Amino acid sequence: MLAPWAAFELFGVALDDLPDAGGELADIIGVRAEHLAEGLALASDWPARFALVDQFLWRCRAAGRTASERVIAAFQRLERSRGRLEIHALSDSLGCSRRQLERGCGEQLGVTPKRLSRVLRLQHAALLLADGRRLGELASGCGFYDQAHLTREFTAMTGRSPLRFLAGREGLDHHIDRAAGRITSVLLDG
Repeated sequence: MLAPWAAFELFGVALDDLPDAGGELADIIGVRAEHLAEGLALASDWPARFALVDQFLWRCRAAGRTASERVIAAFQRLERSRGRLEIHALSDSLGCSRRQLERGCGEQLGVTPKRLSRVLRLQHAALLLADGRRLGELASGCGFYDQAHLTREFTAMTGRSPLRFLAGREGLDHHIDRAAGRITSVLLDG
């Protein structure tokens, strides 16, 4: 598991400049990606491939940039609050303007603090929902005005309502999520 600012530190690119539709690794980091692909193709087995990737990441890290302590602290505080910390209070506590915080988070995390807060609130609500909590009782505890607000946000961010989310998880292996205590996967239709 990598820290949210790891891509910025490894590849030295502003994350808010990356295209939303993805793209090729070579478009982001250049010829280094081609050298990695060639090495992986020539590797004899999986341990050798993993060793190549590890070496590649270490070289990237050594040549990369360092995320700002302010951005890291902002992420950690928002994560601890599960997205319920007011952004102006966060920027004040970090000794910067809201705009400075937005620019730093955009560059180094790829999202604004407000967007990050929305994601963290949704993750918390999804976890509680998957644990059997009812929508009405968890909405305000997760920072939503009411159940309708939670449902709108859930649908906007996942493409499905909370109840469809639950139905999609029924009968699935509980190891579908890649991090303990977090909902990391939402199965989409199609």
